[in-house]
Amino acid sequence: MLFASALVSFIPNLKLLSVRCTVLSKPALVIILEGLKKLKVHNISHCIITEDPPPAPMKILTKLDESILEKASRLDKFLTWFMCQHTRNDEGS
Repeated sequence: MLFASALVSFIPNLKLLSVRCTVLSKPALVIILEGLKKLKVHNISHCIITEDPPPAPMKILTKLDESILEKASRLDKFLTWFMCQHTRNDEGS
């Protein structure tokens, strides 16, 4: 979540963000979607999205809930190809 907060604080005018193939917590995703007001394109393809940030046990989401999709609806593009089997099997490493 520190990464997401830093983006919002130090690069608030960011228009395109790709975090593909990373582990991202749902709260961090919310910070990005709510905080980067000028964001137009967000790529979370092949990401592992977790329910809570570390050090909480990793509970991997298998789909995005409506609250995230609603926040992302303002974007021109929200790329979300959800984790491929390889990513899921090795948890992104």
